Amino acid sequence: MRALLGGIADAFEDSNFRRYSVGSVVSWLSFFVQAVAVSWTAWDLTHSTRWLAIVALMDAAPNIVLMPLGGVIADRHDRFRILLISYAFAMLQAATLAGLAFAGQLTIGVLAALAFLHGTIHAFSVPAQFGLLPRFVERRRLSSAIGVSAAYTQLGIFIGPALAGWVILHFGSAIAFATNVVGYGIFFGFAALLRTPAGYEQPAASGKAVMADFLDGLRAAARHRGIAAILAVMLFGDALAAAVRQMAPAFADTALGAGVEGLSILLAGAGVGATLSALWLAHGGARRAAPSTILWAFLGFLLALVALMLAQSLIAAALAMIALGCFFEICRTGTVALLQVSVPDELRGRVMSTQFLLLRLAGALGVLAVGAAAEDWGLRAPMLCGAALAFLVWGAAFRMRERIASAFSAHCA
Repeated sequence: MRALLGGIADAFEDSNFRRYSVGSVVSWLSFFVQAVAVSWTAWDLTHSTRWLAIVALMDAAPNIVLMPLGGVIADRHDRFRILLISYAFAMLQAATLAGLAFAGQLTIGVLAALAFLHGTIHAFSVPAQFGLLPRFVERRRLSSAIGVSAAYTQLGIFIGPALAGWVILHFGSAIAFATNVVGYGIFFGFAALLRTPAGYEQPAASGKAVMADFLDGLRAAARHRGIAAILAVMLFGDALAAAVRQMAPAFADTALGAGVEGLSILLAGAGVGATLSALWLAHGGARRAAPSTILWAFLGFLLALVALMLAQSLIAAALAMIALGCFFEICRTGTVALLQVSVPDELRGRVMSTQFLLLRLAGALGVLAVGAAAEDWGLRAPMLCGAALAFLVWGAAFRMRERIASAFSAHCA
């Protein structure tokens, strides 16, 4: 059985990782339940793709501005404590959303303001979480734990929205917001059970200025030819994937005429595809996330996106979403796993925050561009144009795939 489960079994033999994973999985799922509920509420209040883009941008803007600071703080201080403080504020933000929704007082302006607060909080939580595993997991199991953690973290991006569609359809957005409050509560319960292994030492802070520390992380990513090339491809991928995710309410309602029921089915399709690929990646651990695998999966993602935009029925769109979820899960999880095993622990928070910042920026710009263009041209044309541009970038990266693989091999050796 252990051989059948591969890296999954190796990672879960660590008791700390088992406890951490339960709380982390639940909180990631509820996080994305809230994210979709925010998008659907914005659409329900305004029926405007422009407002969908504005709310998404309000969430992304503080992420983009403050993420460098969050990465530096994560590398200078106790990442676990930073995460707990951030999640406490996130729990209060979710409770405010739920309370206002239950009272019928949630307006588009208030929703945008709370989205801004949400983005501010997670500019500090994300870098801390990405660099947390070395604090609790034995070094010999760290590679497997990183692979499994990356798989279920990215899986939450697709399973969470699928769950959100079901919750919104049957219970409404207020319950979806309340789900996130419960998710954070479960995380705190399991976090209290974590124990730091004997012999663990917090990496020493550099002593440099904050901006100098951030630039060290940026240079580490830029100088690594493999990381730079993969991130260039994923910038376009995240721009398109974020646009699909944020514009899904409008696509289901206007392009397919299926309303919230159609939204639920589309998001469930992406969740099914992501689940299959996440299990495959988790089984192989971080070693399965090879650069060539990521590049081939990115091509599959683009083809699935084109199929989605050309779909004329809900069934065809749902099938395309299954493929899209499968391929993009491989891309996102593979990228995160590669980065985590390719950089030293003292730089991990800054490099991971740089990666998250760049992809968040790309996602925000993608949503803004598609949302604005869709007001006049509909959703299909802007998305297909974006896919064409992404294909050109993929082609350039694919031609240098051997050099990319060599760069990662050299740094992981």
